[in-house]
Amino acid sequence: MITGIVLYKMTSTVSQKLLKYTVLGLEIIAAGLVIYLIALPFYPNLKYSLVYNQSGDLESAQDAAVAREQLARYRSSFPGSEYAVSPNRLIIKKIGVNAPIVESSNAEYGLSKGAWHIPESSTPDQGGNTVITGHRFKYLPPNNLTFYLLDKLAPGDIIAVIWQEADYVYRVKDIKIVDKTELSVLEPSVEPIITLFTCHPIYSTEQRLVVVGELVAG
Repeated sequence: MITGIVLYKMTSTVSQKLLKYTVLGLEIIAAGLVIYLIALPFYPNLKYSLVYNQSGDLESAQDAAVAREQLARYRSSFPGSEYAVSPNRLIIKKIGVNAPIVESSNAEYGLSKGAWHIPESSTPDQGGNTVITGHRFKYLPPNNLTFYLLDKLAPGDIIAVIWQEADYVYRVKDIKIVDKTELSVLEPSVEPIITLFTCHPIYSTEQRLVVVGELVAG
């Protein structure tokens, strides 16, 4: 009888402690979730300021030979699993973009794997207007596969492309916001340029943020 009472009390004490720790754990998780939701809108800009906001040596590239040499330094940073998606890559060091350029007739597939090359547009090796688009938001931002921070680019910033094992360096010359039905950004051009576009504003598809760069080395 006494043994049964002792065991009951011990079991009751263990149950109370377990309940106490469970409640404490849930409170910690809830507090963490609240902090996460509050901090999430500020995190991308904070990371941009502390990590991404640097153009590196590419900013001072003046000719093709120098640009290719400098761009080669970034090849080691390519995520292996994504490199397997495509050997062609879009690199915008200032905003942390380092994404495979996907060629596909299926927009959904292309955008799910990285930066999608618009099939009707040109390619860097052919000159003209190479058009590439990407999701503005898909993963926890900022992410190397998305254009979340594309609005941080300014005239003079560098956009680098590796296409069929050759390096191409573009300098941003124009940034604009257009209606989602505006198709002029897809038009061919005489000069070799790159056109990047994504949804604008964030979490909306009403407009398009467009960045145009002119070839400076390739």
